[in-house]
Order: sequence, then structure tokens, then C-alpha cells
Amino acid sequence: MYKGLWCVILYSLALVMLLSGAYWHVNCTVYVMAGLFFGWDIWFVCGEHFEGRTTTKILSHCRDAETLMSYFIGFYAAVLAVVFTDTGKTTTFLKACHQAHLSMCFVGAPLVLAAIPMLFIPVEFGKKKDEAAHQKEDITRSVKALMFVNIYFEKLVVFTFVHDLLRISMALVKLSEW
Repeated sequence: MYKGLWCVILYSLALVMLLSGAYWHVNCTVYVMAGLFFGWDIWFVCGEHFEGRTTTKILSHCRDAETLMSYFIGFYAAVLAVVFTDTGKTTTFLKACHQAHLSMCFVGAPLVLAAIPMLFIPVEFGKKKDEAAHQKEDITRSVKALMFVNIYFEKLVVFTFVHDLLRISMALVKLSEW
């Protein structure tokens, strides 16, 4: 899907931004990467990057993304449930969030962001057609928009989750040194 040196450069920048945000305890790195990811995905969807793709394959990818995001929501909700059901863990977690200058809105953001693409997943696409007719039809703007929502939010959820995880982990290390 993505190829070229610019792809490696953008992902390297994302890694630098993750580490910078964790080190300096700032959220602006997430906002910068959200903007870069948005521009990157718009460029992909609006460009001529759909050679060899079919509507069926794109919709299959979107359904797979829905499945992965639903697993992530379940995992993340379970982690938060474990943290917030034990008073000792809750206190430590909240101290770590305070130490990392991380608000509860940012902690909950991956959970909310993961749910957004699932609102745009079609259960069925149009009328039933045979596979050969489906392979020949052009990829519509709505299918491209659906793909954009999926690839953008997948990146954003992973980036935000790792950002939060790094900041909380670094704060827990600092708290344990006291």
C-alpha cells in the first residue's frame, strides 16, 4: 500500500515524535502527527494509488479493520477495568498520569478513536452481484472515503495508545525511584 523512502521517513518521524512526547511530557506531538497522518492519507486516497485494487478487496480490508479495532476496544477496556477496580492500582495509575502530565481525556482517547471507524463500516455493499461484475466496477469516492477513515484512525489509535503507554511507563519508573 505505502512504498518509498518518504514512507520510512514519515514513520521515523512518528517514532521521534513518540519519544519526544514521552520525554518532554507534551501532547503536541500527537496533534502534529495527527495532522501529518491526515495529509498523508488524503494524499493516498486522492492520488492514483488504487491500481490493482477492487471494491471487494477494499471493503474486505475495512471489515478486517473493524474486527481489529473491536479487539483493541475490548483489550483496552479490560486494562482500564483492571486498573480502576483496585484502589491501590487506581491510585498508582492516577499518580503516574499526574507525573506524566497526562489528562484522563488523553487516556480515554484511544478507546473513543477506535470506535469511530466502526460507525462507517457497511454491513452490505449495494445489491448482490456476481464476483466478476464486482471486480470490474470502478472504486467510488464513498469506498475511498471509507478506506480513508479506516487507515487514518488505525494509525491515530496506535500512535495515541503508544504515546500514552510510553508516558505512563516513564512516569511509573520515576515514581518507583522515589
